[in-house]
Amino acid sequence: MNEIDLALAIGDRIAERIESRFAVIPTLTLDQAAEALGVSIEKMRQLCNSGKIPFFRVDKFYRIKPGDINRFLEQNYHGK
Repeated sequence: MNEIDLALAIGDRIAERIESRFAVIPTLTLDQAAEALGVSIEKMRQLCNSGKIPFFRVDKFYRIKPGDINRFLEQNYHGK
């Protein structure tokens, strides 16, 4: 690898690290989360408001991280 290639590789790596610090966390709307769980929107709202599924709000809109839905499913799985 010559000096130019090395400088470009370092520059690319620095750019990746900067971008990763500003990446937006993927979220689901209340409707999307309800659909993923196969429950009504009202039931999804109850699960959030009771603290069973973490969420945050943007104005009046619920936002739920997909990982929190998966965690809820794993914690409530009653398999063998």
